[in-house]
Amino acid sequence: MFIFFVFLLSNCDTSDDTVPNPDPDVAYTLLVEKDVKIKMRDNVSLFANVYRPDAEGKFPVIMTLGPYGKDDLPAAYDPVDDGNIQVSEYAAFELPDPAYWVKNGYVVVAVDSRGSGKSPGKTSLLEEKEAEDFYDAIEWGGVQSWSSGNVGITGVSYYGVSQWRVAAMNPPHLKAMMPYEGFTDVYRDGTYHGGISSKFIDGWFNFRILENLSPGNTGYRDLQSEINQSPLATASVYKDLDIKSTLSQIKVPAYVAVSLQDHGLHTRGTINGFREIGSSEKWLELFGRKKWEYYYSSDATSRQKMFFDQFLKEEDSGIFGQAKIRYELREAYYKGDVKTANEWPIANRKLTKMYLDAETMTMDKDLKSDTQTVSYDASVLEDPSQITDTQRVIFRHSFEEDTDIVGSIKLHVFVSSDIADDIDLFVGIQKEDGAGEHVYFQGPAEAAGQVAAGWLRVSHRDLNTSLSTAEIPFHTHDHVEKITPNEIVDVEVEIWPTTVRFTKGEKLLLVIQGNDIVASQEEHKGILNRGNTRIHTGGAYNSYLQIPVLK
Repeated sequence: MFIFFVFLLSNCDTSDDTVPNPDPDVAYTLLVEKDVKIKMRDNVSLFANVYRPDAEGKFPVIMTLGPYGKDDLPAAYDPVDDGNIQVSEYAAFELPDPAYWVKNGYVVVAVDSRGSGKSPGKTSLLEEKEAEDFYDAIEWGGVQSWSSGNVGITGVSYYGVSQWRVAAMNPPHLKAMMPYEGFTDVYRDGTYHGGISSKFIDGWFNFRILENLSPGNTGYRDLQSEINQSPLATASVYKDLDIKSTLSQIKVPAYVAVSLQDHGLHTRGTINGFREIGSSEKWLELFGRKKWEYYYSSDATSRQKMFFDQFLKEEDSGIFGQAKIRYELREAYYKGDVKTANEWPIANRKLTKMYLDAETMTMDKDLKSDTQTVSYDASVLEDPSQITDTQRVIFRHSFEEDTDIVGSIKLHVFVSSDIADDIDLFVGIQKEDGAGEHVYFQGPAEAAGQVAAGWLRVSHRDLNTSLSTAEIPFHTHDHVEKITPNEIVDVEVEIWPTTVRFTKGEKLLLVIQGNDIVASQEEHKGILNRGNTRIHTGGAYNSYLQIPVLK
């Protein structure tokens, strides 16, 4: 049973008396201090809940700051959509569970960001001002009487994204970061997939942000309207929300984790964040499970604790014996084996081209000399789940031996339209077993997901050649280049990173259509498709799917 106290903590407690870390084998009871004021550099005070061991001594601090409400307790997770999540009554949405961490000798501080929850002021979502507030909160946490001076940050989704910017500022007391599900390119990862507008921004802003504004809120930037009116990546809103350019400035040790199925929001950007941060000590974990269920699982928290014990408690936890890359090589929904590697992308892989054949609707390593064309009705559907066979094309490849695909996939394809001046391509990678039955994977919320997804608006096909690689195309998204009816253009579609094992006789399916393939955060709006979209293969039209095959 936890001991529960409620009182205000002094904002100016800066005791530097050294007290050794308490016995790590003790399971501490919980002391709760609610609505603690933390003064920012402009004298505005944000409100926090402090959860700490009910014992003498100095403890490392795990800090979070965000807009979803520290007092929205306990977090409501759906057992069907979100999984079997076991947390205490103190665990707010997407935040670490204080009961677990306090028991293990940590202080947990959950701060309501400016203008949210109980904190006053103007909301500044993911902007530099919010990062400055996070910096000030971290420095406050590093000098309290109960603090060892070592502060770490963690959290899921928004609480993962916000870590990048503050870590790039390198607060002196910040010793470790643990972003779960944290995108790093607001435009490409979250709001415009391949130039196609995502519906995610509307639900997120209306439900998560506006509903959690504080009584003392003095205003907020209408990101929903700005983003909906900004179809190019050069818009000022994306400059203000820029994360990517600061990643190299991050120096603290990092444990980065993301679901391989969080396509349309987190998978791509989290992996890119891991690759681009300047930290010399960093680990990446890729899993194919429900993200919140996984974050709170005993399996995941055991490695979270190992990481924080090393860099916050300064114990020899064994983290340096862990492989830098830990990933689930998946076979099906919640079925797969854990593998390890030393780098990402994995060096031991071969980028293998499989050429599309519109005559046989197959893919193979050899390019056919004859040109062929296949088309589908690209008309926009009110309910994409009611799509018919005439409204998509599916190319298949049957594997002659067991094959492991690990990394990013790319589609290079020649397309045209009979009447439209633009094409929105929705691309999916799927799997069939040897009997021809569909094999499903866990999606962001539902079980009927696919292996991987990619998107591209053809008028956004221009590439930044300096940032594109043989594996991953990088589109500029800085101008629109329309096509004319019957004009054939070649485009490259980035398909987000994945892992999947195909056994001999199983098939890889490449699905191309004019509407969303799966639901949830991969849904889009403002789709421009009209008429029939044609796929051209063979001869001069060397359309292919490129897969990263482990050797």
